[in-house]
Amino acid sequence: MDTNEPEDDPVKEAPVPRRRAQGLGRDIIIDACLKLAGGSDADALSFRKIGKAIGADPTALYRHFADKDELLLALADRVIAVGMEGYVPGPRWEESLRDLMLRTRASFLRYPQVATLAALRVTRQKGELEFIEAMLAALELAGFERREAALVYRACGDFMLAWTGFSAGLVLLGEQSAQDDNAWVRSYQDVSEQQYPLAVSSVALMAGVQDEENYRFALDLLLGGIAARLGN
Repeated sequence: MDTNEPEDDPVKEAPVPRRRAQGLGRDIIIDACLKLAGGSDADALSFRKIGKAIGADPTALYRHFADKDELLLALADRVIAVGMEGYVPGPRWEESLRDLMLRTRASFLRYPQVATLAALRVTRQKGELEFIEAMLAALELAGFERREAALVYRACGDFMLAWTGFSAGLVLLGEQSAQDDNAWVRSYQDVSEQQYPLAVSSVALMAGVQDEENYRFALDLLLGGIAARLGN
């Protein structure tokens, strides 16, 4: 008998199967990303976490998106499209503008990580185009000429996106945002009320204004200014 037989190789653990990239699609990836973006994790949209969520190697994402920027723009456009679902133009231009600027903001705030991106970018895709078309249609109904309608659109769109990006930042701050407001009020305790009577007496009122209340109030001011420009 040959006593020099090789020992059996130890049993190796089989690798955990991953989802085949061919089984993925842009919509599946975007759906998974939106679920991740619905939380308060500022790093929720890392390729590692997205890959784990879809059960695929993160490199599989590159089969469907050229880079992370393309993916994030697609996410932003999907959020706009979700906000536009069910939109019906109102009989008055003011109603349509208000509805568009409230519904799109609300959709973005469900996904704060996406909102912080959208405040700085344009997607150039279907959801954004539908939003722009609806806004311009309302301004045309109001009676604005094309050039002025473009100016008013920019004012309204930038107002909504910038404010919503700011609001999304507050959502991501969570409890820290409330702590900052409390610190604001406490810091004024050391300010001379004789020198700054209005600021000191009003700080608690100012800090107590909630973000959504503030946005709606500012939106009323904006729409009022637009109406005044028309001479209504």
